[in-house]
Amino acid sequence: MRALNFSKLSSGKMEKIFYIRYKKDGKLIEEKVGRQFRDHMTPAKASKIRAERIEGRDLPNRVKRELERKKKERELNRWTIDRLWEECKRYRPDLKGIRIMASST
Repeated sequence: MRALNFSKLSSGKMEKIFYIRYKKDGKLIEEKVGRQFRDHMTPAKASKIRAERIEGRDLPNRVKRELERKKKERELNRWTIDRLWEECKRYRPDLKGIRIMASST
């Protein structure tokens, strides 16, 4: 774990950005694991993250982002009572209860 970049903060201080490198399925992977001040990252923490990724106990950033995207997508596609009711009203405007509720509001 020797990959470091530096970024200048608005206060004028330099902040270290930690990257890890490892091989997975024969491919070299390089990932950002955190910033010195914002993420409280240290070389020891970065090394621990690298070891977890190599051993398969932690997922790569790319996979984590994909899982998070799928989770958000599932949440948006989830049927709620309100969504079911709106669909029911849209497909069955002839129902008596719908006319009564529409005229009272």
